[in-house]
Amino acid sequence: MVRAIFFFALAALRLAAETHEVYPNHHSRVFSAFKEPVARLKSGDTVKTRTWDSGGADWQGVKHIEHPYKYPESGNPLMGPFYIEGADYGDALEVHLDRVRCNRKTGYTAYRLSPGILNPGTIEGLYKNFYKMDALRPGRADLIPWDIDLERNVTSPRLLEGSGFKFELPLRPMLGCIGVAPLGEKVETSGPSGNHGGNIDYNDIVEGATVYFPVFHEGAFFYVGDGHAVQGDGEGLGNGVETSLDVQFTVRVIKGQRLSMPRLENDTHIVSIASQPEFVSSMDQAVRNANSDLLAWLTGEWRLTQPEAHLLLGAAVEHKIGTYFGTMTASVRKQYLRGRERKKP
Repeated sequence: MVRAIFFFALAALRLAAETHEVYPNHHSRVFSAFKEPVARLKSGDTVKTRTWDSGGADWQGVKHIEHPYKYPESGNPLMGPFYIEGADYGDALEVHLDRVRCNRKTGYTAYRLSPGILNPGTIEGLYKNFYKMDALRPGRADLIPWDIDLERNVTSPRLLEGSGFKFELPLRPMLGCIGVAPLGEKVETSGPSGNHGGNIDYNDIVEGATVYFPVFHEGAFFYVGDGHAVQGDGEGLGNGVETSLDVQFTVRVIKGQRLSMPRLENDTHIVSIASQPEFVSSMDQAVRNANSDLLAWLTGEWRLTQPEAHLLLGAAVEHKIGTYFGTMTASVRKQYLRGRERKKP
């Protein structure tokens, strides 16, 4: 009888869920609990929206920001906030990315790798950071266009005439910016990342993934932005292939689940994301934070004993660089947890 009531209540909740189409003509520069929401959602609701690229250009190439890095503007314009009813401090927000797709035929990146990820002198004097003046933005020569083939699902850089090398990469669209309003009265720009999420730039935040965030305010105040058509581990160019995206996501409030940092789950892995600003804390600190959170996840929700969790992590943990000098992740494959009784919140 109790089981029947549970499934009836679950079915009723699903029927009550709504789908919202939200296409704002404005953006937010910050993750903040003090902005007017663009929509109010209930747990279980779905949103269809579009993001602009990191320079403020939309799916038609229309630029909504005159210059993204000229005060008071900044790059990575955000869509939001989305207010989620029932979310409050101490809860977790579950966001399932139902759809993340490129929606235009152009993107761009920086022209060369960030010097900070190479040995001193590796590129200085050998490779000038100059593609073509005004190719992407007035007064800039260090940005290169990329072509995006939506039919063939590939992208390639628009190299200068005379280059004998051409390559294509399969599209793997991802959200660089995703998160909630940070703790307390803090207002954070869309540049750094932290335990609220932010500019994580982790290339597994793609269609089909489920991302979890700690909630610090009533309503959570959720934001998305900074679409990349594809991005290598670490974001070595300082950006991914920046473009606009069609995004659909579904939210769920998990009451009383306190998280210390964002988490991600997909078909193959569970992942703890030690999201932190670049150049502020060392990468080994991020590794320790990610390992500690993954250990807590395994011994909590997955009900492993401490010895079991320590042995599994020691023998099978996988690490990934989100951003060089910033975010690191720790993950374990779900195949090793097969058969475990999971304590779902």
